[in-house]
Amino acid sequence: MTNMELAAKVIQELVHTGVREFILCAGARNSPMVHILDECKNLKVYSFFEERSAGFFALGRIASTRRPVAIITTSGTAVAELLPAAVEGTYSSLPLILVTADRPKHYRGSGAPQTIEQVGIFSYYNEVALDLDSENSHLSFKSLSWKKPVHVNVSFEEPLIDGPVPAIHIPSVSERTKLPAQIPLGTLKEMEDFINSHKPLVIVGILPEKAYGTVLEFLKQYKAPVYCEGISSLRGHPDIKDVEIRSGEKMIHRILGMGVCDSILRIGGVPTARVWRDLEDKYKDLPVFSVSFNHYTGLSRPVQHCNSLDLLSQVEFNYPHHENVKINIEDSARASQIRQLLEKYPDSEQGQIYALSKRMKGASVYLGNSLPIREWDSSSSHDFPPARVAANRGANGIDGQISTFLGWAHPELENWCLVGDLTALYDLSSLWATSQLDVKKLRIVVINNGGGQIFHRMFKKEIFINKHQISFDSWAKMWNWSYQKWHTIPDEAVTLDFADHQIIELCPNWEHTQEFWKEYDSLWKE
Repeated sequence: MTNMELAAKVIQELVHTGVREFILCAGARNSPMVHILDECKNLKVYSFFEERSAGFFALGRIASTRRPVAIITTSGTAVAELLPAAVEGTYSSLPLILVTADRPKHYRGSGAPQTIEQVGIFSYYNEVALDLDSENSHLSFKSLSWKKPVHVNVSFEEPLIDGPVPAIHIPSVSERTKLPAQIPLGTLKEMEDFINSHKPLVIVGILPEKAYGTVLEFLKQYKAPVYCEGISSLRGHPDIKDVEIRSGEKMIHRILGMGVCDSILRIGGVPTARVWRDLEDKYKDLPVFSVSFNHYTGLSRPVQHCNSLDLLSQVEFNYPHHENVKINIEDSARASQIRQLLEKYPDSEQGQIYALSKRMKGASVYLGNSLPIREWDSSSSHDFPPARVAANRGANGIDGQISTFLGWAHPELENWCLVGDLTALYDLSSLWATSQLDVKKLRIVVINNGGGQIFHRMFKKEIFINKHQISFDSWAKMWNWSYQKWHTIPDEAVTLDFADHQIIELCPNWEHTQEFWKEYDSLWKE
């Protein structure tokens, strides 16, 4: 089998499995695949020069399209650059396919140029590593669960281009191999037994867009106290106003402390709220049932788990919620006090997030790392909910966030990305993808507080913060994006004259931020 035939066989199988988008990092070793994709005009191909950002961009495309996406690299350390995206793809349960070109198998272990041990490089973070060459070209995805990324390593001999470019057949829907549905680990009866024998507080984490309606209908009918994280895209939804906790995460601890709820029902992805980590120690005896879209429980201790959100539409329950009125009154009062604080300190980080969120009703909002996520959950307005919200929270890392945002951005909506300054510095090459997108309205807000200030309240040591005096105007200029610097958020009544691609450097007032936290903490002292 020639290199060109082998490359065509791999691409054809990927297409038959449902891949319609390829992220291509072209090089010499993967040139057979490059030639084939360049001739196949019915497939969408994004070109990248840097593999790490490309991998996260692929995750964004998967999250947006809910289809598998393949990224193709050349050999050597280019392969290693995909490990961070493979980690995130594993814990986010996204069907990422890693196709890596390799030098001939007999080069392995020799130290020859651009020759590393590529097979097995992703260790735990792939479901299978397939090692192909002209003599062993069998390739099938039919038996895979797609709970983790898949690695396809393809060795090519010299000369690399050794024949004509084969044509790729784009199968019809009926011909395409369907990804297997994930089988629930818990049963419907177990879920019903839990719900009807406990008084759970519901925490909703990140959700696939297709699950919004199912989860919302369950929450409306169930009427238990619910804490919707911003990345659930249900935060502030008017249909659950009477049961949603709107004064922040500290109210969860109040509810658990008062005994109003005796358990946790998690819906969606692993929660980002600190209370979830407290379930390992402080609340280690609190019963937990999680209903998600993947097989991870998110806790080290045994809990009941079901990985089918669709089962929520079949649950029958009978739960009286007598304490809800009392909880709603206290929660509403505390939410009002917090809103007054946000308005009192408009130039604090929290006040800026509150004011900025009022401009995002009906938009796409991507929250790029821990600090924006937590500040969005504590400070954004419930009265101006976005249409969709996302984040990379499988592994809770800051790598590749802007790349994922660009892959996830919606062509018909205004797309906002909130990231911290260090997170932006991690992904400066991400804007390479901009010219290849069919997306017009992109706004990246960099919260520049001079370092990793999320650690300030945790450790009180400057060595954790990585202080800097970097501004992001040159970054915008480098990629031909428009740039603005804000110390105060313009009033929502003011019409902003944005370019299609806009970087906004947000500079909070440090003193106001500290005053806000001081008064915020005092609100919760008994």
